[in-house]
Amino acid sequence: MRIHRVYCKSLSGPNEHFDLDEPQSRHLIKALRIKENDVVEVFDGMGCVANCVVTKLTNKLCSLERTGDINTEREPNNKISAIIPIIKKNNFNFMLQKMSEIGVNSFLVYKPNNIDQSVAKKDISNFLDKAKEIVISVCKQCGNNFLPSISSYSNLESAMDNIDKKSKIFAFDTEATEFFTQEEIAQDSSVIIVTGPESGFSINELDFLEANKVDIRYLGKNILRSETAPIVVSAIIKNHFGRMNK
Repeated sequence: MRIHRVYCKSLSGPNEHFDLDEPQSRHLIKALRIKENDVVEVFDGMGCVANCVVTKLTNKLCSLERTGDINTEREPNNKISAIIPIIKKNNFNFMLQKMSEIGVNSFLVYKPNNIDQSVAKKDISNFLDKAKEIVISVCKQCGNNFLPSISSYSNLESAMDNIDKKSKIFAFDTEATEFFTQEEIAQDSSVIIVTGPESGFSINELDFLEANKVDIRYLGKNILRSETAPIVVSAIIKNHFGRMNK
């Protein structure tokens, strides 16, 4: 019988007894019909995971007791960070979900110059609230014990100011002249990918990327959607890292 997974950052705290927050409790109680004395697997989003037993249930609250040892995973050496634009809500959520499943480690979300007018005036914090729910749900399902970090920025420039400049950085644009290949990624490097919105990067954004010596590449003759391109790139890079880790 499969053990259900649930997220709680209190797992690695000093107390063996702790309560889940309301969304996680509600999911166990309403959706999974969990019972007292059932065992669940709990992860804290920072690499720790342990089995816990359900000790108390109310309409909105689930209390747990840690019964097994905490197992701690080591963070991957090769990380993928993605600087991605705000795009239409459903497309954005799909992009975030699939990239989280692939194993992207951090998301830096920015408002592009060529932003779609249907989302231009929306509060970016609403996107991020939903984004956090999505990555938690993905990690519960796929078994990843590290929650991807999510941060937001008013433009591409400010997002780029908050990256590790030692990482290999690629931006992807349909007007680029060089094709992206895995051979450009060193075995010991982490990678940052930068993608634009439906209308592509603005001239100012491209000038900024070039001035910061970002490698600008294309993915092939087929023009990919703004939510598809970063998923494809993430999969290519993750596959490359997987081969290196064997």
